Amino acid sequence: MDDAARDPVPQVATAGEYVALLRDVRRRSGLTYRELARRASAAGHWLPPSTLATMLGRTTLPRERTVVALLAACGTPAPEVERWLETRRDLEAHLGERGRGESDEERTSAGSSTTVPATIHPGVSAVPPRPVAPWPARRWLRLALLAVLGVLTVGASGALRPLAPPAADSSPTEGCPAVLRQGMYGPCVLNLQEHLAADGLTVLVDGWFGPDTTGRVMVFQAFGGLPVNGTADERLFDELAGDRRVPTTWPEDRIGKHLRQTFPEDPAGAVRVARCLSGLDPYRVEVVEDGSRRWGLFQFSDVEVSRFGVDHRTALDPDWSIRAAREIWSRTGDFGHWPCAA
Repeated sequence: MDDAARDPVPQVATAGEYVALLRDVRRRSGLTYRELARRASAAGHWLPPSTLATMLGRTTLPRERTVVALLAACGTPAPEVERWLETRRDLEAHLGERGRGESDEERTSAGSSTTVPATIHPGVSAVPPRPVAPWPARRWLRLALLAVLGVLTVGASGALRPLAPPAADSSPTEGCPAVLRQGMYGPCVLNLQEHLAADGLTVLVDGWFGPDTTGRVMVFQAFGGLPVNGTADERLFDELAGDRRVPTTWPEDRIGKHLRQTFPEDPAGAVRVARCLSGLDPYRVEVVEDGSRRWGLFQFSDVEVSRFGVDHRTALDPDWSIRAAREIWSRTGDFGHWPCAA
């Protein structure tokens, strides 16, 4: 297409206008939300139909990775995708200067004449190319190694269970089960771990759904108001792809300082016990053999959390955990309530 035949370069001043351009791209593609989800998955992205519908129905600035997934599904060339992202970053910076609390409508009614030029063209090509993604070589090397490891391990012992392809339309991500759970491994789990890490949780991104990943899933579920079961289904991925992030918790030095102040009788013992129980990780969740869970710095059990009359989200608050531990210590005078072998 020559320059004369291209649409005029759009000007965007609000997040709502940016989303309107994305809606126009989706309309031009002629694809349904489910078809777009499949094409995004084929290009290596996660874009559930419900997430896409939510993004295009809002007037807030969408996440970069969701924009990339939509544009890749629509077949937008990689250089155009990058210009979309540059426009989004410029718009984010511009709106941040105007005040993060204002809505799009308030900014428009304020009479601002400043616009952010966008050199984007919402076109659709016949074959969707893969947009430029971060660390592509490293990511695909990991996936290849995981695939080889899976074949060798299953062939040798049969102890590990690979991810079997689901029936048609059973999951927004083709090739992945509708539910991921502990014991699984592979690219689908790798994708889950990358989402958890992007949303503020420290997790080893190795493609193995082990106890650590289960605990991190439970943390995200607790903060998101989801059923806390440690499995990842479509609803969980929808939340991970949205704007929700797990709050930043306390660093180790702050935890150590608070422990020493709260337990002046035995400050070193308080730090030692908490480190032994949770590694001084306020978001530590462990599942014990009977299926019950232990939460937070002092690993309070489900029963103890219930007796204190708090929810799981509160149990992950380091301040609450330390105060609750002090309450127990004040009755016993020692840390015998928490036997812990290093």
